[in-house]
Amino acid sequence: MRSGLAADYELRDYEVDAGPKVLKLTGPDVRRSSLNKATARATEQRFASAELLHGRDGLAPSPESRTGGEANWAELWPSARAMASYFGHCVRMRSVDALEVHCGLGTAGLGAAAKGARVTLADSNPEALRFARYNALQNGFTHVRTLSFDWKNDRLNGFVGSLIFADVLYKEENFEDVFRMLADNLTPGRTAFLAEPGRPLAYTFFEELRKTDYRVRLDMERVEDVYSDNYYLVSVLRIKKDR
Repeated sequence: MRSGLAADYELRDYEVDAGPKVLKLTGPDVRRSSLNKATARATEQRFASAELLHGRDGLAPSPESRTGGEANWAELWPSARAMASYFGHCVRMRSVDALEVHCGLGTAGLGAAAKGARVTLADSNPEALRFARYNALQNGFTHVRTLSFDWKNDRLNGFVGSLIFADVLYKEENFEDVFRMLADNLTPGRTAFLAEPGRPLAYTFFEELRKTDYRVRLDMERVEDVYSDNYYLVSVLRIKKDR
């Protein structure tokens, strides 16, 4: 399977902390990718400002907060890495059914799989699913499957267990889709996990979430940047549905 991917892409391998397991991940080697460009813009703004974020050197806005348009499925985004680490260190997932929405390389969902969850990696992009499937196999996860699913237009049939959203609030129009899936597909008694890298746009979503009956817990996960000396603080929300 790797040879097929290598025929179509230059590949880059990564290791991601997922608690008891270090995930092996492979993605396209995207030169001058949107993540690299966004990191450069964020760095330029930091050095141009006399006041560092929170007054702490080395802490920068996640590069995702600077990007316009949709996130690139081929990137290893800080939010996905933060979610994988969070599952590994903070959450019991054994025997839980979970679906990662808009999964890209599958990083966050595979973090849940490393803790024993039965995971479905869902994305509308067939190339993303090729890499997600390979990443599951190279980590020995036989309890992971992939699903072709356009979360904006397709609908899941009933409750599916837990939901994983690793960085989906990059457009305000996505808020409605997140709330719809929470209402229609999150099993009562289960938890949805949402990672957000600090875009100002997301505060509107948080305000709307506070008006609901969901129980919400907010944690922060620190992720070192693989491209620079910066690190990122990613918000990880647990959204519990009681009924």
